[in-house]
Amino acid sequence: MKRFKLFIYLFIGLLIVGGFGYYVHSADHSVRVQRKTAKQTKKKKIATKKKKVKKRVSREHFTTGKTANHQITDILKMTDFVGTALVVKHNQVIYQKGFGYADEATSQQNGPASTYQILSIQKSLTAVCVMQLVQAGKLNLNDTLAKYYPGIAGAKQITLRRMLDMDSGLTFTGGSPEKLAEARVIDYAVQNLNSDPAKIGQWNYQPVNYVLLAGIIRQKTGQSYQHYFTQHIIKKLNLTHTGFVKAGQGPNGTKSYKYSGSQTTATYATRSHETKAQMANELGTGQIYMSTGDLYKAESAILKGKLITPQNVSILHTAATSSTYGGGVYNFGNGIRSHGIGYGYESAIMLTNDGQNGVVLLTNYYRPAVTIQTATEKLFNELINGNL
Repeated sequence: MKRFKLFIYLFIGLLIVGGFGYYVHSADHSVRVQRKTAKQTKKKKIATKKKKVKKRVSREHFTTGKTANHQITDILKMTDFVGTALVVKHNQVIYQKGFGYADEATSQQNGPASTYQILSIQKSLTAVCVMQLVQAGKLNLNDTLAKYYPGIAGAKQITLRRMLDMDSGLTFTGGSPEKLAEARVIDYAVQNLNSDPAKIGQWNYQPVNYVLLAGIIRQKTGQSYQHYFTQHIIKKLNLTHTGFVKAGQGPNGTKSYKYSGSQTTATYATRSHETKAQMANELGTGQIYMSTGDLYKAESAILKGKLITPQNVSILHTAATSSTYGGGVYNFGNGIRSHGIGYGYESAIMLTNDGQNGVVLLTNYYRPAVTIQTATEKLFNELINGNL
């Protein structure tokens, strides 16, 4: 009888535990569904606002009745722009102005000398560093990755050209959680990346390609990437408002801010943060700060053949896939464009192929509903159409 009662108690206990487990599982599933729905709703709201802003901006007609200064300012205000804007026509600056706060806590305003992280636009400069070594006969675009990192799967089928164009089949989900020195950042990427030879030739935007290219620059020069970049880009062009973010952003540095939901108006409610580990992990791909003036000067110098020959510029920027991405920039009929997002910053640049005309927008308050690409494209189109 006692054994029978014990069996009954155990059976009831199992039912309770099983039922509890079922309800926990159901609750977890319900939470996941709610989170997914909330995320989808947020994306939809952002997309809707973004579309409205873009439509409003596209409808804005530039006329000779207003000055270029006035019309450019109107577009920037229409997109709630925070940051610094630069417009260059025939090698002459026709507009350079700051909007909003560089640091809201100290009331420091953004201005022409303000510096911002340029993020993925750095890839275009890393690509030029690679091409400088090609031009010097130290590298060949047909060199395979196996020559430098033989342990990576499929490395014999991956060329430097494919890495520059992001169609190497390499992927990488994240960097080290700890701050690492340059050499160890590269080692970490080599040890943790994924390589799918079946996807070689298919475009897939993966920054790890440029981390490895930074490593190859180190191997061929015997210098750190930072040292090479400093000597052959910063000092070569006398860029006085450019540097590596791990050392701060200089006297004109900006603080970045985090957006909320489908926010458009700047509230400066929450500061954004980047760890030292993240700064290190962005090796060769997004760890540089610049002013709008320095960024234009650098990208214009590339297009004008001041860092590599015009022929090599053309080779570097020729896209291998329909993505139009080649050598760190997106190529279109009469110019190039580049863009970056991260840690509260957003950067955008569009230049004509001769480097004489362009628009540069840098912000320390990224908000996807009012991405700075909208204003950049509008101003560039008006510029090349002769309306500025």
